[in-house]
Amino acid sequence: MGRPWGTIGIIGGGQLGMMTAREAHRMGFRSVVLDPDINCSASRVADEIIASRFDDVKAAEQLARSCDVITYEFEHIDAGAVELIADKKNVFPKSSVLRTAQNRQTEKAWLQRHGFPTADFGIAHDGQSLRSIAQEVGLPVVVKTTLTGYDGKGQSILRSESELRRFVESFVPSETVVEKFLELEAELSVIVAREQNGRSWVFPIALNAHRNNILHTSIAPAPVADDLLRRAHEIGKSVCERLGVVGLLCVELFLTTGGELLVNELAPRPHNSGHWSLDGCSMSQFEALVRTITGLPMRAPEVLQPTAIVNLLGKHVERLDQAALCRIDGTRLHLYGKMRIEPNRKMGHVSVVRKSIESLLEGVNAIEQCIGETVSDFTQFEWGVVNV
Repeated sequence: MGRPWGTIGIIGGGQLGMMTAREAHRMGFRSVVLDPDINCSASRVADEIIASRFDDVKAAEQLARSCDVITYEFEHIDAGAVELIADKKNVFPKSSVLRTAQNRQTEKAWLQRHGFPTADFGIAHDGQSLRSIAQEVGLPVVVKTTLTGYDGKGQSILRSESELRRFVESFVPSETVVEKFLELEAELSVIVAREQNGRSWVFPIALNAHRNNILHTSIAPAPVADDLLRRAHEIGKSVCERLGVVGLLCVELFLTTGGELLVNELAPRPHNSGHWSLDGCSMSQFEALVRTITGLPMRAPEVLQPTAIVNLLGKHVERLDQAALCRIDGTRLHLYGKMRIEPNRKMGHVSVVRKSIESLLEGVNAIEQCIGETVSDFTQFEWGVVNV
């Protein structure tokens, strides 16, 4: 493809689809978005919205007719519809990647089969097998649904025998991942862009902090030791290449207090932790997605200055003082145009770009004060300190 009058199809019209469409427009491409909500975030910038369910065969065929190449903004879509589209037009990442990443059991089995490190886990189908696996890996455990889990949804932490007993008593038989709960030093994310010629490019790695299982802050480049960055880089690139991704892949990593780097989950799309690249990198993750799926050549993404993002949830937006945020040096406010506000729904983010990590963290704390959040303690993440 790679010609500026081509059309990119995007399955999903949330904020990731919106920002992909916006970068596509800047680069000369049209965009058509398939989403059930005609007023989705991407409707603000897309050339056309196909308002229909993700499993609507006729809508999938319409998208295929309308576009030169197609991608998707999240995993929880109908893989069968994606395969139908792929019979007519190129879809990146391919449907086999989608099928692997959208099911936690399939994903973990794939990682295990290819030798990538994960937490100890088992797959339960009923209360008895859940109890057996929990006892085998040892309490505490994290119980996760295999499908449609994100931002902490579909997850429960069982810390004691009594909690395990109560959970088992109310458990409705279903396919469930039971995973060893880990003591963590940090969480990292590695975003890899892979071209159609097989060449991979790794974005500077981000350090992530979660609150209530929702990503709160990402800092890039991650203020961790160089040897950890090299190991994370190698794992992320290797996973992307073995999986055969064309487009973007985010590899979420756990760094345990014992110094292990373990793969948590995979996301074959732009990722919340990569939003820092919009303001602090030589190329955004969204531009990288457009380049890779249309056949335009990539170049190495490089940090311009240390950058952080702080997510804005519904509970923050309801009391948002936009003027106060904009007065904080180095900040940029990104709102996603969502009509429905819920307390834990992602409504936007604030980025802050500073010349030093110390100044950057001061900026993050100022943002948190502005939105009524508890100020973060980043003392263990000073440059080079995380070196277990």
